[in-house]
Amino acid sequence: MKISDYAIIVSSIIVVVGWFVNNFLNRRHDISKKRMDYRLESLHSFLPVFLSITSSSQPFKDDPTLSDKIKNARVNFQLYGYQDEIDLFNKFVKAIEKQNTHEATTTINELIVLVRCRLRNELKLPAFKL
Repeated sequence: MKISDYAIIVSSIIVVVGWFVNNFLNRRHDISKKRMDYRLESLHSFLPVFLSITSSSQPFKDDPTLSDKIKNARVNFQLYGYQDEIDLFNKFVKAIEKQNTHEATTTINELIVLVRCRLRNELKLPAFKL
């Protein structure tokens, strides 16, 4: 074999490896984008719950659909949330079921801070300062 034959073989191997690496990186990027889409969907389902609870002193009386909103947000958190977010959301729901408004308020505030910080970090946005 001549040196030119080796050059052709090495070039072909480099091209094939390049295709595989490029395909792998594109796949990883697509999965990351899809994961973020689902994550944002779950967080968007939480916004109506948050708005209903913070806009009224008696949210369950003022918003008859609040229970459905909580169920929808809970399902989305269980599907696309992180374990600590799921735990806080479940703690929030249990506090509401027990009619413990202080614990529900404390838990929802913890969840909001956690989700806000995590989402800003995932989107590579600067930290939020109050």
